[in-house]
Amino acid sequence: MKATFIALVLTLVLASCAGMGSSNTKRLLSASGFQPRKPANEEQTALYDRMEPYKLYNKEMNGKMVYGYKDSDQGVVYVGGAEEHEKYQRLAVEQQIARDQRAAAEIEMEASLGWSRYGWGAWSPYQSRIYY
Repeated sequence: MKATFIALVLTLVLASCAGMGSSNTKRLLSASGFQPRKPANEEQTALYDRMEPYKLYNKEMNGKMVYGYKDSDQGVVYVGGAEEHEKYQRLAVEQQIARDQRAAAEIEMEASLGWSRYGWGAWSPYQSRIYY
């Protein structure tokens, strides 16, 4: 059950990160400790050319997980290990929670003030009028 929950959270995090835009993802990766690196030799350049831009990749190397994110605008790959990846996921979840809390607070404020998307409660031009 716990593994299913974790898999669901990770899926939601990665899906939400994809929708946030590459600049937000790059900020989260940098804040998590990922390092931008340019391809330094022909092998790295060939690997870089095969990577899809703005997608997080993972690969096991020498018994450790390595993660990479291609930024084709800057010509770099953000590279990090398992620790940086965990921090990235945590920051992405925290950011999504903060967005959700803000949206809920805005909805609550609008409801308490009697506002709606279509006007200000009784003063709304779209408010239905009931005449007796």
